[in-house]
Amino acid sequence: MASVILNTTFVIHTSIEQDFLHWVRTVYLPSVKASGTFGEPRVARVMTRIEPDTESIAIQMEAADHVAAVKWHDETAALLKDDLCARWNNLAMHFTTYMEILDL
Repeated sequence: MASVILNTTFVIHTSIEQDFLHWVRTVYLPSVKASGTFGEPRVARVMTRIEPDTESIAIQMEAADHVAAVKWHDETAALLKDDLCARWNNLAMHFTTYMEILDL
């Protein structure tokens, strides 16, 4: 079975950027690491602007098991995203994609 990357991109208003990054460091990433499902997560700023006054931050995690990645996303990440919405309502949105790593 091929490895999978779970990529979640957060689009945030620039006014919450520092608070959001603090949340990623202190809440989101510790949850990812504690799960044991993923290797070391990668956090990156998307250089293409979607809208003025927004930043996009992508978090990528690689897992050997697609089923485990989906389970983490549907259970734990769902709670984290509920927390995100409670904190910042319409100042933050997100979307997730699963990507299969190709062995070429």
